Amino acid sequence: MNRFKIPLKMADRFIEDNTTGSIEKSIDDFIDLLVVSPYGSFKADYHFGFVFQNSRFENSDEDDQIAAKKIHGESYNRNNYAFELLKAIEEYEPRLKKVRVNIDYESDYKKVSIDIGGRYEEDYTEKRYNRNITFHIW
Repeated sequence: MNRFKIPLKMADRFIEDNTTGSIEKSIDDFIDLLVVSPYGSFKADYHFGFVFQNSRFENSDEDDQIAAKKIHGESYNRNNYAFELLKAIEEYEPRLKKVRVNIDYESDYKKVSIDIGGRYEEDYTEKRYNRNITFHIW
């Protein structure tokens, strides 16, 4: 069974240029795309993306909040961006189950670190998924 990289490359050698060997790599690519895409960047589905990207260039307040949501926290708390990313992953990446998201924020360096965990199935075996994405904000 062929698995494809996301985003796809439109090329003459479509299969060779877009085939990946593992589901984990395919999930990694899609999660990266989801995290760096702001709302409204994909015209066919306005809600695709991570809402934090729409406001990451705004200054955080003294409680490390932007737009009344905490930057850091666990995905079980509805008042932070980790919950928003959890909902986006659950909606757009159905291969990933039991998703959990944790966001850490270092205010001295303006660095956001996102830890994403969950489970996926490959070759009829449930496997653990972990991914860390780090970027800087203003």
